[in-house]
Amino acid sequence: MEWTDDYNRIVCELFAEQVRRENRPNTHLNTLGYTEVSGRFYQMTGIELSKTQIKNKWDRLKNGWSIWQKLLRNQTGTGWDNTREVINMDNEWWKKMKVDVPGSGKFNKKARQNEDFLREMFGDISNDETDHWNPMSDNPVIPESQKDTENIDGAGEEEEEDNVFHDWSYREEEDEEVQEVLKKKKSSTALIIQEQITKIADSAESFTSKMQAEVVSIKEVMDVVLDCGAQYGSNEHDIATQLFVKKE
Repeated sequence: MEWTDDYNRIVCELFAEQVRRENRPNTHLNTLGYTEVSGRFYQMTGIELSKTQIKNKWDRLKNGWSIWQKLLRNQTGTGWDNTREVINMDNEWWKKMKVDVPGSGKFNKKARQNEDFLREMFGDISNDETDHWNPMSDNPVIPESQKDTENIDGAGEEEEEDNVFHDWSYREEEDEEVQEVLKKKKSSTALIIQEQITKIADSAESFTSKMQAEVVSIKEVMDVVLDCGAQYGSNEHDIATQLFVKKE
């Protein structure tokens, strides 16, 4: 697909509309924003764009806006042409800018189109290129690394996705460390419980031994009764005997 001036104006207008509807939680649109742009663009042009194509277009526009802002900051007051709304600097300046600001050559004697819409889209993103990312959003912050081309036929999109590297080994090492910590924690807890049970058992054994040492047999008690003068057959002896009779 070739991005004509009309198509660029339409997509910028749709992007700005989604920003006003707060469908740009960070530096990119959310899923609803992409869906709305795709549907509205199809209604207006008959061309269906995928989410990846729309996102790539957003990134290129954002990159172009960043380059334009850097050029404006570097040009002197006499280098701006109000009539044509272009940066009017000499060739030496443009040569330097092509080195200092890669991709800036496309703006040589060319006005920045759809600037009002672009300002709505990117104007509140800080000038130092800091991305304002909301951690609650499902959209990752993606650095600007777009080419100057305006062709979005999708030829390089799958290759770009294939180059994404996920460091699963780091995740596995992290999981192993977590498991090791949990294992140590369980072992430590088990040792504490075992120590407490051992202490309780020792205390119970000591208490039982002490009680057994203090127990006096019935015979020893009855001998004391006899020593006190309560002879066999006497009322006193019978009363003492009844005290040791097991109740049914």
